[in-house]
Amino acid sequence: MAHRLLAVVGWPAHVLNVLFAPALGRIGLSRVPAALLLGLAIGAMGVNSILATVAAYEDRPEPIPTTVRAIQDGAIDSGLWVEFDAVVVDGPHLTGVEVFAGPESTLVERAYYLVADPAEPDRAVVIRARERIAGFEPGATVRLDGSIAEDAFSMRSVLREWDPSASQPSVEFSESRFVAYAFATPWREPSFVAGTILTVIGLVLLAGAFVRQPLLRARPVAPGALGRTPLRLAIDGQLPTPRGPVTARATPGQLQWMTIEEIARVRWRYWGAALGDMRRSVESAVRDQGAAVERLVLHAATGSVIWPIERPAELRVTPGDAHVGLRRRPAIELRGDGASVVLTFDDAADRDAALAELRADGRGA
Repeated sequence: MAHRLLAVVGWPAHVLNVLFAPALGRIGLSRVPAALLLGLAIGAMGVNSILATVAAYEDRPEPIPTTVRAIQDGAIDSGLWVEFDAVVVDGPHLTGVEVFAGPESTLVERAYYLVADPAEPDRAVVIRARERIAGFEPGATVRLDGSIAEDAFSMRSVLREWDPSASQPSVEFSESRFVAYAFATPWREPSFVAGTILTVIGLVLLAGAFVRQPLLRARPVAPGALGRTPLRLAIDGQLPTPRGPVTARATPGQLQWMTIEEIARVRWRYWGAALGDMRRSVESAVRDQGAAVERLVLHAATGSVIWPIERPAELRVTPGDAHVGLRRRPAIELRGDGASVVLTFDDAADRDAALAELRADGRGA
């Protein structure tokens, strides 16, 4: 179960590594897992999104402390959310207000109050509320908040009907500006969902980049019958080449016996420009061992991989099952002589036959 869970975690990273391996190879980064780069980038985007969301929470609008005088004098712009202390001078005055919703209008009741500055009782401002406000009685000192608005037409109509200046002739107030009680600056609560999703994806890719795919679960396997080569397989891991290690990712290939002469010919076709003085060694091997002597070879035309297994007895050969995501395939892990690969097969018979070939000695033609 643990192998399957790890394989599932590593599967998205494995897919990305296979998809982006050609592109990274062209820029000299063939040995860098694409999932590592993408995981870092996506994780950084997620962390940045979360930090931006936290900053948005910290910058949520707050009411601006002010005074009745500042509002009445126009020192504070309309539309701002403010809070201030006031003394209720008159009200409530209940009247109908026409509210438009598209082409339709509705007559609703609103409550109006006249409140004065505690420090300057002759300065006042009108408050409009959706309904009566508990505790707002003449003479009461209150703490209130709301948004500053201007509507000369509606205010003239209300003041003509209410006329607070008749009962409070010494109080000065604006006949167009009022405060809409308990109306705050609109604020949309930011969401952590996008940042969290990006961060989780980044962490999954980063974790998956360090999970080897396929993930081998070793188990005892009896060698199969000889003579079934070439055996088709997929190669994952690193193999030596004249130009250094090559990384294979789900590269299709085969395990087969090839003559010394044929190996030399294929290697020159793939790596001739890089072989250099190795040509003499190859020619010497052909003279000493004979052109018809065979070696077991791991060969994949994709990626120009050809690896003659010179000393199979010195390899650490581990058979078992390889997990890739939810899939399980027969596999063999090879380590040694500059190679570290997992070979996966379509069926167990091919794996068992490959195990038998790896444990066989070299043969003649």
